[in-house]
Amino acid sequence: MATSDTVDRPLVASGLLEQRRYQSTLAETAIEDHTLVCLPTGLGKTAVSLLVTADRLDSVGGTALLLAPTKPLVTQHAEFYREALTIPEEEVVVFTGEVRPDDRAELFESATVVIATPQVVENDLVGNRISLSDVTHVTFDECHRASGDYAYTYIADRYHEQAEQPLVTGMSASPGDDEESILQVCENLGLREIAVMSDEDEDVAEYTHETDVDWQRIELPEAVIEIRDAVNEVIADR
Repeated sequence: MATSDTVDRPLVASGLLEQRRYQSTLAETAIEDHTLVCLPTGLGKTAVSLLVTADRLDSVGGTALLLAPTKPLVTQHAEFYREALTIPEEEVVVFTGEVRPDDRAELFESATVVIATPQVVENDLVGNRISLSDVTHVTFDECHRASGDYAYTYIADRYHEQAEQPLVTGMSASPGDDEESILQVCENLGLREIAVMSDEDEDVAEYTHETDVDWQRIELPEAVIEIRDAVNEVIADR
């Protein structure tokens, strides 16, 4: 049975996070080195990242940066961090393209945790509006995106160049289809350890549940059928 105990750690709000052994195990690995954390969707990857961030802010200080690929994810993470950390809410700031560049530069200097879309941080680095020298923990959410020209790769390079006490955590439910692609993500982000938990692991299994799927057959609207047929015609003509 899952324990009802809650996490008791510095900077983590008391009584908020359920104590889950697999999350603590993954966090302890990620605290020690640049780590790719693999955990199935719905099992609390963000909680793992938060535990690492709280440890770094408590033991090292500085600023933490969490990157997520979409604005809704950024907003979701910010709400969780503001609730789960004991630092003042205003010290957890959100960076998206809707925040003016000059305002971002000022906010970055005063923030304890910055949660942002990667394109915004990349632009601020290119424009020399911010420095990552005092950032002591970076989390790359959905880190499997770290390939090619995606902003994660550039940010990771600059972080390892600039940071005085760097620590990187990559988070993903599906880091790659094969060993080569997973190792490429690790290389692009400077990750040296891989910590994996699946829903078959004993510590994880008690938190997973069978999903009942109720399939419903529906009739497509006429407009959708016309679009489908038009697309099929284009494909057939190639």
